[in-house]
Amino acid sequence: MSAIQRLRAASDLLVAPFRRGTPRTVPAAVLPGSELIHLGGGEAIPCPGIESLPLSPAALAQGLGMPSLAMPASKVHVLRDVTVLPGSGVVRDGQGRIVVESLTGAPLTRTMVGRAHRSGHPPPPLHLDGPVALYRSPLRGELHTLLDHLPRAALLAQPAVQHLGRITLLHDGPLDPFEELLLPRLVGNRVDLLEVDPAREVHAERVLVPSSVGRPGAGAIPSWYRRWIDRTATSLHDPSSPLPRRFFVHGAPGDPVVRDRHRLDGVLARHQVEVLDLSTLRAEEQVRAFRNAELVLGLPGDGLARAVFCRSAEVVELVPGTQVPAHTYYLCASKGLPYDYVPNCGAARGERRPHEVDIDADAVDRALSRLALTPRPG
Repeated sequence: MSAIQRLRAASDLLVAPFRRGTPRTVPAAVLPGSELIHLGGGEAIPCPGIESLPLSPAALAQGLGMPSLAMPASKVHVLRDVTVLPGSGVVRDGQGRIVVESLTGAPLTRTMVGRAHRSGHPPPPLHLDGPVALYRSPLRGELHTLLDHLPRAALLAQPAVQHLGRITLLHDGPLDPFEELLLPRLVGNRVDLLEVDPAREVHAERVLVPSSVGRPGAGAIPSWYRRWIDRTATSLHDPSSPLPRRFFVHGAPGDPVVRDRHRLDGVLARHQVEVLDLSTLRAEEQVRAFRNAELVLGLPGDGLARAVFCRSAEVVELVPGTQVPAHTYYLCASKGLPYDYVPNCGAARGERRPHEVDIDADAVDRALSRLALTPRPG
């Protein structure tokens, strides 16, 4: 399911995409009264072993797969006389053009810039004093929350932005558990959170558009965000918590069903790897589990994105195919975590239902044997 399809299903709102090709856009720099605040950054992240990974064609098309990953510099655009469209995740100028820098989610030709209210009548615009910014992009899920939305919001709390005064950060719907836990800590007391109707346009004296902090298609995070995550995860850590240290991640929203799961469970049990059901744990408990982990296995996606909290775990990605998605590798590279993957070179025969994936349990067994894990007591 594409990002746009997930957005439509999650929002349960009507959407109105552009009807005539690519929408009109405008760079923030040419808008009257615009200001650009440079925040630094632009580091290079070493990528050991990347040349040997069978990355997907989509990742290669985005320029990934090099021995190092150049991260973009961070900045915040300050705009005047523009309108925020919370449900679409974009900012529009007075001529109806979309500000290019606000397109942080879906491809331009598929951007949704209008939403109809359930009654068919959009609510009146909301006028707010002081500067505002929009949290989230049209791309949802915990991977985007942890690796994109949160660090982008953190730019609003940087010292170079503080001369603008208190900032209102808009979010189009309730915060998820990780956002409730981390976002207030991340933005501090100079940023106010405000939930708004996705269908309601927002007008303000100034609109701030923070840049993305990572590279498209990659899950790498900048060093300043890594340090903040490590400090926060350490502060939430509870050494007395009875959580496993070697586990297979399961139960993230949208996780597919592993076909012949009993074979995989047998392999995990032989290597003393437990199943960590994320759906039964609070956000704080998930942070603690990953912070204390020594081995984490999981499918590509939201579950393994929690490796951002790990201190020194070995991360093994179980790939339901032969091509490796880029996100987990680059997240591990930016965190300094050992990474390995187990491909499924031959899909199991038989009828497969939707949302099912095949995992090569024998290959998982061989991979865990190579790791030569020390047997755990008991």
